[in-house]
Amino acid sequence: MTFPLGSLRSDTGASSASDTAALSGTSTRGDTASRKAARLAHPDWKLQLKLLAGGVLWLLALLALVTHNPGDPAFSTSGSTPLPHNAAGTLGAWFSDLAFFLVGYSVWWLMAVGLHSWLRGLARALRGDDAEASAKPHWLFWAGVVLLLCASTSLEWTRVYQFEGRLPGGHAGGVLGVTLGPLSQRGLG
Repeated sequence: MTFPLGSLRSDTGASSASDTAALSGTSTRGDTASRKAARLAHPDWKLQLKLLAGGVLWLLALLALVTHNPGDPAFSTSGSTPLPHNAAGTLGAWFSDLAFFLVGYSVWWLMAVGLHSWLRGLARALRGDDAEASAKPHWLFWAGVVLLLCASTSLEWTRVYQFEGRLPGGHAGGVLGVTLGPLSQRGLG
């Protein structure tokens, strides 16, 4: 049993009526729906380019973080070798060193959030949903991410200090953890 790709869209009934009106040449109130259906048939190339660039940047960041080497010349160190061992090159060594220096191992939360945002963008592009982007408040999501990052770095500073030698700067939780960790330890115990 096969299904046409149009049946996967959430607005199939509205778009099929406007598509027949658009094909017959008559003008109805559904003209905006027929334009939307035409746009869905030919997705915006700018959106596709943004998704491609975002996906490539996320993969490069992942590669840089996974292949981080403390001996690479980067932000917090001059390095022990002239050439970086990081698979993403010198820029990847700098990125991973700076990311671990600022937020420690909590940088993996940012990678998960980046993947989630990219997948949401891809799903919106495939569905053609513009209404979902304006319906939910984005500030609430990002405020939650900041709160998660603050809590994670301070917890990392107070409890995961055995990994301090592996991180640039020598502090678990990075700079944010060193700043917020003593406050959370004093306030929460």
